[in-house]
Amino acid sequence: MKNFNFWLKICVFNFFVVSAVGVMMRYNMAFSLSGFNHKFMQESHSHFAFYGWVSAGIFLFVTKYLSENFKKINLAKYQYLMICNQIGSYGMLFTFLYGGYFWLSIVFASIALFTGFAYFIFLLIDTKSNENPEIIWLKSGAFFATFSAIGIFGLAYFSSKKEEFDVLFRASTYFYLHYQYNGFFLFSCIGLLLISLKKIGIEIKEKLNKTIFYLLFFGCFFGYGLSVLWIEMNSVLYGFFVLISVIQFFGAIPFLNWIRKTNIFKRQNFIQKLLLCVFGFAFILKFILQSLSVIPSLGIFAFSNINIVIAYLHLVLLMGVSLFLVWRILQNRMIKLNLVLKFSVLLMVFGIICNEFILALSGIFSIFYIPFLSSKYWLLFASVVIMISILTFIRSLKIENK
Repeated sequence: MKNFNFWLKICVFNFFVVSAVGVMMRYNMAFSLSGFNHKFMQESHSHFAFYGWVSAGIFLFVTKYLSENFKKINLAKYQYLMICNQIGSYGMLFTFLYGGYFWLSIVFASIALFTGFAYFIFLLIDTKSNENPEIIWLKSGAFFATFSAIGIFGLAYFSSKKEEFDVLFRASTYFYLHYQYNGFFLFSCIGLLLISLKKIGIEIKEKLNKTIFYLLFFGCFFGYGLSVLWIEMNSVLYGFFVLISVIQFFGAIPFLNWIRKTNIFKRQNFIQKLLLCVFGFAFILKFILQSLSVIPSLGIFAFSNINIVIAYLHLVLLMGVSLFLVWRILQNRMIKLNLVLKFSVLLMVFGIICNEFILALSGIFSIFYIPFLSSKYWLLFASVVIMISILTFIRSLKIENK
């Protein structure tokens, strides 16, 4: 892939933009930022994080993988796909920041959405006869990205009638988030992880891979129910979703056990080991929290507490997916791991853990009605640390042309 370095720098810069909007949000909460609507900033922040950073990173690494392993594929269409994704991402960044959901922001959201549809179709066509272990994960991730669009259309329709259709608006939100986080992001990351492991001589057995895949796919497809346990439902349906949480958990255990048995840690430097530990912990905790959500008292509290919801979303997207993508970047042999780059990653991990800790603490304190008035200042501090670390990461990122 000839212009890999160019796209990599764009992806990392977009990560910085995400953090900058995050700092704006935290500053607005602590001191007030005139001229900006907090809800609009939140929508701009989340949409650009999903498409400008995470989706762009996944598209880039998958395209690089295809260029190295499928020589007959015409990569030009993937280049156009990434360009369209950036147009949609930056369009959403500014239009959501300006006016939230309105006709122009929906146009740019549709561009990004249909880019995901095209990615799914391209991947199906170009890998239809391939049976590599990682392929089913990448294709399933693309499928869930497409499937999550049902939630987007629901959001677009119900956003103007939120008071009348509040339950359906929330259900649409969780539908989109579930199939993005637990589907597109998770399955794509597992596929990219298997690709990275294969490059260093670690391959998963076909039978084990398919067993894990089917358990997690089935768990994710029906696992949306775990996101709407706050809706009244009969005991049979509730029992089914409890079973789904168990299936999903039993899909994660053999995969984590297989990772543990590999010698991946022996082939990593300290920074890469740290990233593996942190994002690995985030994904383990994700599955544990999802399983615990079936307990009625915990589930109702979790979905009704905004700090807990935000903490969970940041756990998966920031501590899990984002740090995985940073680890994936550092796996590239063309990256020169200098001292400043190492420091930036350490600072990034510190800021992300601080952010997660403060959000979780805010949620726990609210259980016991303990005020945590300084939390908004600590969250601003953590956001600034993350932004500075990403900026330092960009400035120290040296990519050797080989």
